[in-house]
Amino acid sequence: MIKYIRNRVLPLLILSITAWSCVDRTFDEPPVGDFPSLTANFTIAELKALHTLGSDTYEEITEDKIISAVVTADDQTGNFYRNIVVQDETGGIFVRLRASDLYTTYPVGRRVFIKCQGLFIGDYNNLYQLSGDSQGNEIESALIESHVIGGEYDKDIAPEVVTIGNLTTDKVGKLIKLENVEFAPGSMNKPYADAANHFSVNLDINDCSDNTIVLRTSGYADFANELSPQGNGSITAIYSIYRDTKQLVLRNTADVDMTGMRCDGGGGTGNEQLISIADVRAMYSGTEVTIPDERKIKGVVISDSSNGNIDGRNMVLQDGDAGIVVRFEGTHSFALGDEVEVVVSNQAISDYNGLVQIANTPNANASSTGTGTLPTPTVVTAADLVANIDTYESTLVKIEGATISGGATLGGNLTVTDDSGSISMYTRNAASFAGNPTPTGTVDIIAIASRFNDPQINIRKADDIIGGGTGGDPDPIDIAELRSLFAGGATSVPNLKKITGVVISDAASSNITGRNLVLQGASAGIVIRFNEVHAYALGEELTINVSNLELSEYNGLLQVNNVPNANVLSNTAGTLPTPQVITIADLLSNSEALESTLVKINGVTIPEGGTYSGSKTVTDATGSISMYTRSQATFADQNVPTGSFNITAIVSQYNDPQINIRNLDDIE
Repeated sequence: MIKYIRNRVLPLLILSITAWSCVDRTFDEPPVGDFPSLTANFTIAELKALHTLGSDTYEEITEDKIISAVVTADDQTGNFYRNIVVQDETGGIFVRLRASDLYTTYPVGRRVFIKCQGLFIGDYNNLYQLSGDSQGNEIESALIESHVIGGEYDKDIAPEVVTIGNLTTDKVGKLIKLENVEFAPGSMNKPYADAANHFSVNLDINDCSDNTIVLRTSGYADFANELSPQGNGSITAIYSIYRDTKQLVLRNTADVDMTGMRCDGGGGTGNEQLISIADVRAMYSGTEVTIPDERKIKGVVISDSSNGNIDGRNMVLQDGDAGIVVRFEGTHSFALGDEVEVVVSNQAISDYNGLVQIANTPNANASSTGTGTLPTPTVVTAADLVANIDTYESTLVKIEGATISGGATLGGNLTVTDDSGSISMYTRNAASFAGNPTPTGTVDIIAIASRFNDPQINIRKADDIIGGGTGGDPDPIDIAELRSLFAGGATSVPNLKKITGVVISDAASSNITGRNLVLQGASAGIVIRFNEVHAYALGEELTINVSNLELSEYNGLLQVNNVPNANVLSNTAGTLPTPQVITIADLLSNSEALESTLVKINGVTIPEGGTYSGSKTVTDATGSISMYTRSQATFADQNVPTGSFNITAIVSQYNDPQINIRNLDDIE
């Protein structure tokens, strides 16, 4: 009979559990001779049936039940603590034993007979376990040999070959084998666990259909510091579960065989020959070439993706005096100073506007091997760098005693000049430091030698520029004064100038392109056109560094053009200006002065009706004006009002004056 006992929460003394697979085979008859002559009268499946998963009890086994099973996992490598795992033809189960070095008595492959009377069956977060008391604790050391009796050796059980998708509950506790699987990109070439701090670690394993299972390894495992492979293949392990999470627990790393090509064709075989970056560059002679099979490179990352001055898919890797751009298929996560190994077998070497790169590299082909030592920048002159760009390309260089000109901020193309000559320095507008003032005076510059058709350099972070002055804080000017500077064509704003105003356009309603906003100050407004899509909302107060930027017109509408997004300082919520109440006739006669400001026209109609999308004629008692609504606007397919209404709008221009509403709240 079964005695039911309320269970307390069991401390997690064993490793986060994994699942094992069952084996469809007939077990041998009980051993004879020197081994115990016992006969099994119970199975593991029948034992599990005595307990309901998730119930807060451990059931005491009060009848004389004997199980015959084979040990499939022991504690030899330290990845199972005070546990052995046993399996018969019906299933597998953890057996909790208060002893160490269990493998000396109950090694993998040994048959054991378990006398269950007086033991307890329960579960820890859905993992069945056979325990010594009603709280799920281990079988006391003095009682182990009376309950777990060793039999014949060398009865190893072959793992059942399964897939991640068919790991059902009945396979929990069994030895299984997954084939055609691989460690996920973020889990490959990583230590199995944290041996230094004795922390367990979860790594993800995927199949080629994007199914995932967790491999959990104890920080006490003797293989914790070993690195997970980066190829594809098989893994044999005990299948476990923790609540609803499917897990695997390794016995040892000999059970991992992943040397094949990954699902996406990347990852390598593990047999690649290490070649230098200089050798790879030497293969390229101006036309695309394929790197031979079984090759890999290794170097230190000299680019800094965290500051945004390099495309997220690109990485610059330097090895000795040579470097190269590795362009991945997706955004990578390697940091400045990481030592990285990249499988380059059969990858194409090409150039992008003259810059040599290993193109379209699967992300899985690259793995960090730790923190490297950044190379010392080579001191060069601007003239030397330009003349020998092929030698220096994609390596760190240093230009001393130079000046920087061509713009008030670092974003865009600037010119670096020393006593020998000049070279272009390019900074992406997405870089975190693009809006920093261009240093004045003499500076030293550490940068990556690059090219975009012509030679150029790229700094990685703001402190790659050493010395010089800041040029001072820009002086504020009114937007009306800024507008007055426009002299036709394209006009540059003077150095050290900034404007402040409130955003009167509404990006959320999409009736303005994502790169534009309309900023209104005390007495005037202007369109700001950014280099990238912005996220500034209606009503935000902004201060914008407009030093040396372009003032120009787009179909008659004045704008500050190509503004680096980093040039903006948000002062959070501002106060929207009160719209100036005018007639259409007033607007038409003063459109330049009113351009890019809020106005209100009362008593208007739209005689033609229909939806807002496109151009509509708005009429009051004094005249008519065009109202334009983008088809992308959130309200574009709504019908315009019938009869007379009041309208608030931004005065704009597209060759002729027009108005644009911001959202449907502008109609009353």
